[in-house]
Amino acid sequence: MKKIFTIITVAIILAGCGGKQETDNAQLETDISPVIPKINGTVAKIFVQDNQVVKEGDTLILIDDADYKIDVMQADIALQIAKENVLLSKSSKGALSTSVISVSANSSAVAANMVAANAGVEAARVRLDVAVKNYDRFSNLLQQKSATQQQFDNIKAEKEAAEQQLKIAEGQVLSLKKQIEAAQSQVATTRANVSTSSNGINLAELNVKQAESELEAARLRLSYCTITASSDGVVSKKNVQKGQVVSIGQPLIAITSNREVWVVANFKETQIEKMKVGQDADIEVDAYGDKTFKGKVESFSQATGAKFSLLPPDNATGNFVKVTQRIPVKIIITDSSDKQYPLRAGMSVSVTVKTK
Repeated sequence: MKKIFTIITVAIILAGCGGKQETDNAQLETDISPVIPKINGTVAKIFVQDNQVVKEGDTLILIDDADYKIDVMQADIALQIAKENVLLSKSSKGALSTSVISVSANSSAVAANMVAANAGVEAARVRLDVAVKNYDRFSNLLQQKSATQQQFDNIKAEKEAAEQQLKIAEGQVLSLKKQIEAAQSQVATTRANVSTSSNGINLAELNVKQAESELEAARLRLSYCTITASSDGVVSKKNVQKGQVVSIGQPLIAITSNREVWVVANFKETQIEKMKVGQDADIEVDAYGDKTFKGKVESFSQATGAKFSLLPPDNATGNFVKVTQRIPVKIIITDSSDKQYPLRAGMSVSVTVKTK
């Protein structure tokens, strides 16, 4: 009878153990936001102390902004110069466009004169033909004594005058041809200058955009001189002093969240077979031996803790020794609002997950 009672007792104990999984390899975790500068500079003022409660957006540190203000002024001046260059380029293009109209009109006028000059050449040739015929006729009449020497001399003078008028008319035509070529060349050159001016305007407008981006970048760097809290929490691990020269990426302060705390429990891989998301858990914090917090399993890590170590084990090298691995399990605390038992990140806890 005693033996039967012992067997039943052991079975009850084993059944009880099978309905829960325990570990003391667990601690409290929370979000910790690093405060790091985005610029190089000298710390001008510090507004917080260790363990001070801050709100998101509160000013924590001021970096000397004298150099960055000068950068903003220089970028603003560069932007104004770039805008003036755009106006000058557009004004130059307008003047060149007007010049194209003027030069084109001049070329058209010269071309119109060319028509008249060609007509003058034709008229001069006709007069010359008439004068040559009269000259030949009076030359024969003079030989026949049918005309006087004076009449012949007058006809000869008319012929020579007609020859000179033809030469003058042809010279005018040649001169007008050169003027037309020069005018056409000037029109082409002026139009090319207009095209170049258009390219200059595009370049000037691009310079404006570049100057605007540089001004925005300078203003952004200036804004980085004021370092603010990125979240609500408590100032922790303050590592900065007034007058200290800081550089980009240097940790200055850590902001530890005082809103949400959870548990990361490292269960053995042999313990998680029946553990599932949503299962209830009892949490005992070492600092509060008489208090048990309630929680729920929220998620399981996709890798063991060893995989995230600085030197993860490589079982393919050397002698193999099988070691039971641990799986980090995140457990949220469902009743952590008791102000008598403040929970802080890093506290050691013991966790019991009810798997049934």
